[in-house]
Amino acid sequence: MSNSSFSEKDLMMDKAIAVTCFSMAVIIVGLNGLVIITLSRQKENNRLHFFIRHLAIADLLVGLIAVTGDAVNIGILHAEWLAGDVMCRLHRYACYVILIVSNNLLIGMSFDRFLAVKYPLRKITGGYMPYRTIIIGCWVIGLALPSWLIPFFGTEYNKKYSKMFCEVNLKTDGQWQAYVWSTLTGVFFLPLVAISFCYIGISIVIWQHWKDGQRLTEVKDKSQTQGMLQSARPKMSGLLPKAKVKSIKMTLIVCFVFFVCWLPATVIYLLDVHRINTLDATVKRMLQRLYPLNSLGNPLIFIMFNTKLFTWRKNNSHARDYDSMATEMTTT
Repeated sequence: MSNSSFSEKDLMMDKAIAVTCFSMAVIIVGLNGLVIITLSRQKENNRLHFFIRHLAIADLLVGLIAVTGDAVNIGILHAEWLAGDVMCRLHRYACYVILIVSNNLLIGMSFDRFLAVKYPLRKITGGYMPYRTIIIGCWVIGLALPSWLIPFFGTEYNKKYSKMFCEVNLKTDGQWQAYVWSTLTGVFFLPLVAISFCYIGISIVIWQHWKDGQRLTEVKDKSQTQGMLQSARPKMSGLLPKAKVKSIKMTLIVCFVFFVCWLPATVIYLLDVHRINTLDATVKRMLQRLYPLNSLGNPLIFIMFNTKLFTWRKNNSHARDYDSMATEMTTT
């Protein structure tokens, strides 16, 4: 069926979605590509930088697969699916994977910051949980969690528009409600709860040490560990090392941006599935596609907090933080 089957308002909305999604995709891929290249060229990266690099990879894939896919499929093809049933299932699965991985890495970063505050000396003394294990776990969970949805994806011929659509094939309201709640739990509610617990834990640890009048880097004995920390003293004034405060602020802002970007889409999907129609259809379609701004905001925040990494200087010694120092001291 030709485009004349759609109203003029629908066609204009599809064009607006195409322009918006293509613009977001270009910026997302560009910013995250810049972060990946910059961190890959660094001779020394602390463990937070490894999280940021993997987060940038996941966000770049969000731009390439999810956002570009929306631009082409909805904005240009008006939701008609031309690539067959297998590609429909793979595309839907891939979109969920990269979104879950991206959000899981935010949990991993928050948990890593909690460990860094709770056990500040474990990295030096060898008792720190390998951060690579957390990162691998984020990817494995992201690949496994949405696999049960694959049987529900597929192409379906729509008689009203005489077109093949790539859809989630559920029939009853109960099935749709279970599907929406389960997917939103995986991509929004669980990350939100886990991140909140991590930062509540960080706040409790800092408050306890402040109450006791003790810095988080102090130890009771005069072991070799104490001597290894002497060279880092200039950056350890106050309750927390300055670099650690900076990293906590950055991850907290990143997580706050995640909440702000995902909240509108989450509310709209829940209102829709429970048939609470309080917004105009055009407004809902736009709000449902604001979640990729999270993948745009992540690299932007990292660049703002690490401007020295993105300047053309030969000497980057002042750009290292305390974690980087600890890694150097451990290897030597």
